[in-house]
Amino acid sequence: MVIITDAFREIRKSIKRFLSLLLLVMLAAAFLSGLRTTSPDMKYTASRYYKDRKLMDIRMLSTLGFMEEDLLKVSSYEGVAYAEGSRQVDLLLGNLVVSVFSNPGDINLLYLKEGRYATKNGECVIDSLLVDEMGLKVGDVITLTDPDKDDEDDEVTESVNDNADTAKDDPEISTGEKDKNDSVSENSNTESIETDESEDTNKDEAKPADSGNDNTINTDFDTEVDSQVDTDIEVASTRLNDYTYTIVGIADSPLFVSVDRGTSNIGTGTIAAFIYVPETEYDWDYYTAIYLMLDKTADMEAYTSEYEDYTKDFAKKMESFADGLVESRYEYLHDKSQSILDDSQAKIDDGRVRLDEAQAQIDDAQSKIDDGLKELDDTQKMIDESPYEMPDVQEQLDESYKELAEAQEEVDDAKAKIADARSEIEDGQTRIDDAQKDIDDMDTGKSYVLSRSGNTGYMNFKQDAEKMGDLAKVFPAIFYLVAALSCLTSMTRMVEDHRGEIGTLKALGFGYSMISIKYIGYAFLASFTGGIIGLIWGCTLLPVLCFTAWKGQYTLPDLKLIAQPDIYIMSVGIAVVTVTGTAYLASRVELQARPAKLMRPRAPKAGKRVFLEKIGFIWNRLKFSSKVSCRNLFRYKQRFWMTVIGIAGCTSLLVVGLGLYDSLYTVIDKQFVEVTHYDAYLDISEDVTKDERSAIDNEIENAALVADHMAVYTDMPASVFGDDSILGTYIIAVRDYDAFKNFISIAHRTDNEEVVMTKGSADIQKGTAKALFTEKLADTYDAKIGDEVEVVMSDDSVVKLIVADIVENYVYNYIYVDFDDLNAITDEELSDNRFMLKYNENATDEQIDDLSSKLVAMDGASSYTRINSVVDRFSKSLAAVNVAVGIIIVAAAALAFIVLYNLTNINITERVRELATLKVLGFTDKETTNYIYRENTVMTLVGIVIGLFLGKYLLVWLMSTVENNYMMFGRDVSVRSYILAAALTAGFSLFVNIIAHFSIQKINMVESLKSVE
Repeated sequence: MVIITDAFREIRKSIKRFLSLLLLVMLAAAFLSGLRTTSPDMKYTASRYYKDRKLMDIRMLSTLGFMEEDLLKVSSYEGVAYAEGSRQVDLLLGNLVVSVFSNPGDINLLYLKEGRYATKNGECVIDSLLVDEMGLKVGDVITLTDPDKDDEDDEVTESVNDNADTAKDDPEISTGEKDKNDSVSENSNTESIETDESEDTNKDEAKPADSGNDNTINTDFDTEVDSQVDTDIEVASTRLNDYTYTIVGIADSPLFVSVDRGTSNIGTGTIAAFIYVPETEYDWDYYTAIYLMLDKTADMEAYTSEYEDYTKDFAKKMESFADGLVESRYEYLHDKSQSILDDSQAKIDDGRVRLDEAQAQIDDAQSKIDDGLKELDDTQKMIDESPYEMPDVQEQLDESYKELAEAQEEVDDAKAKIADARSEIEDGQTRIDDAQKDIDDMDTGKSYVLSRSGNTGYMNFKQDAEKMGDLAKVFPAIFYLVAALSCLTSMTRMVEDHRGEIGTLKALGFGYSMISIKYIGYAFLASFTGGIIGLIWGCTLLPVLCFTAWKGQYTLPDLKLIAQPDIYIMSVGIAVVTVTGTAYLASRVELQARPAKLMRPRAPKAGKRVFLEKIGFIWNRLKFSSKVSCRNLFRYKQRFWMTVIGIAGCTSLLVVGLGLYDSLYTVIDKQFVEVTHYDAYLDISEDVTKDERSAIDNEIENAALVADHMAVYTDMPASVFGDDSILGTYIIAVRDYDAFKNFISIAHRTDNEEVVMTKGSADIQKGTAKALFTEKLADTYDAKIGDEVEVVMSDDSVVKLIVADIVENYVYNYIYVDFDDLNAITDEELSDNRFMLKYNENATDEQIDDLSSKLVAMDGASSYTRINSVVDRFSKSLAAVNVAVGIIIVAAAALAFIVLYNLTNINITERVRELATLKVLGFTDKETTNYIYRENTVMTLVGIVIGLFLGKYLLVWLMSTVENNYMMFGRDVSVRSYILAAALTAGFSLFVNIIAHFSIQKINMVESLKSVE
């Protein structure tokens, strides 16, 4: 009880020392617990949101869509709890591309922030991003446009019915809506020929010609035989029943937790937001996607290895099943399209028959006219040769000539109409032949079965959350180390001061364990109290600050904190063990000494010549006070090195904190200015035709704002180095390396030496070729020049690439290889599938958006990505990390101040008799303070220099620790950061020295009389 009471008295007597230890431990525990709990808290918050909103476990996609029976089959698949179909189409809202989805049922429920669901046609729920982007609100009316929607059906009908339109204007010609019966009647009297014309303009029904009437010229034929040739064989319609909607709700969707909404093949190529409308708005009967919820995932948490592994394996198992659905869908579409085309062909064939019949009738009429004309000519000849005048007969003959001429004109018109109709029939046949070719070449379709890991926002959030956990691997350890060193110094001095008291207690019979309670308990109380305080604010404030920074990039609800007792125990436990352990080590030697020795003050260290005294031209020029300071520095080596190490640790922490900012933000400039020189890229579809590719190339070539462009082949491998989970890795096959250098710089990071790509290295027998690997990819798998790497391409073909060299790159991993070499060792014939574009410096955003809209709308184009959008995405992500970096810098500064204060306070405390003696000898307060300042200044400068070097290597190690597999941060610290770190440390040292001055003023000179020196 006496020892415990004495321990509390000691705390009151040395409250500054106690608080210094407490604050050091508090900072260390706060950072360890805060950064460690941030990642689980973020993941738990997202996981709860996914469960509440019933985010799908599996997403099935097909290039041909899914039918209702496909949905039923999926629902009955073993392991599927329930499934739901969804319809989606990309449209334009002004200049923005929006994805329009059908309302969810039981999966992917919307998180309504305002309003309600859309329940009837003409209503919609909009993305919350549109509120900020366009200032929209509930009640506003929006109009969507479909850039792919045209009047093709109307144009086809107009083209096919040109003849019908003419017939409506000419009552003598019919094309199915009217009948025209031209007749030329011949009188049995050879001397008089009569022509008669009768018309039937029945508009209700087209009647067939009367085959029993030899004088009938019938031009009744059907030209509407190809009106469904193109429109009825389309695989997918994208029409909505409405395009004008009233906003009834504003919401977030669990499908889109990040602000990145994906890419599209319309507009600028970047989707800005989503919109949800009732399912009745869609005029097609197929689903664009099927979402699945699985039986066994109900009790699993998102982002856990259990969940990720299970859903990934389930998706892989379903791939063959999905392929079967696509095959059935293809057969259905193919047979349906062929049936429609066969019907169209039958109409064309029937039209030809009817035209032939009409042609026969006209030929017959022409023959009759010719015969009538001959008879009239014969009659005219008889009249001319007759000696009698026959004025009545001549008049009748002239009338007959006139009537026959009118009949000929009508027959000529009918011939022209039939020729036009025959031309239309042939045009219809051409269209049918083209449609038949389209059916024969119809894509057999492709299925995709994706787990949540295929959702960009879902995976980005996981990686960003884990970045916070990565920071917790390093910084808290440094804080604990500094706290331990400071504790060792403090406790060593404390035990040294209490030598006499310890000897007295031992002489009175107190044992080793009982006496040690005072010192170990002192350290325990400081570490435990500091650990608990740090735990409280670290586990609450730090996660909230970090998550708030990330919320700008993600549409998630407020952070939910979860109890993590393992982290709590670890944080406080490490603090207690570290500080208490150092206290034990500091007191162990003294507590084992004999009481008689302990009750005598330790003899002061003997003075001795220092090395500097041997250098006369320096030593002789020093003042007396400077010589004393030099002797003290070399005499008390433990004090010197403990102070230097403490200051070096603080300086290195500041260098790391400031260097983190440099390393993170220099990545953007290094990658997108020094390495990447192109401004955008356009990806091409797998099934692009040669003509479509040529058209795209010509469009880019002729675009005035494109300064340069180049086509390359790219592929995202399924596996590299045997790792099928690698992210952000791409192969780029280049035809012209000299041209490629204008788009991407290929060089070493360390010496900036240009690297030349190897050509003609393919060994077809071995299936190998040389390639250039970017640095992060090589470092991750410890690849060296000359190593052979097995790469599984996206089509599952396997190639072996030899590491020819390792080149600089920071964002994503790349493997650069010669196109001909890669083509020689792959199973399939390769073709360029990406255009890289460089814009003129004066190109405006509006011009670039116009060009991108035109390019993505072209046949064969897949997606367009502008490098600026990638830069913006990384900048925003790094801005969120910057909040954590800022906290680290502030904490490092606080740590530096506390350590310097503690060390200076110990320095003065242990030398109080020495300083009192100086004051007795006549030193003024200023001279006494300078006496301490000189030593502190030297130790501070040495500590700063060591800390600057240590911080550099610590930063490199930290960067390699926190990087993910597809990003390499910078390794350099700017001069500004070095200067700022040194200035902060020097400033803290100066501030502490100012405080120390007031402590020196309070030293009682009577203390010098107690000195044994």
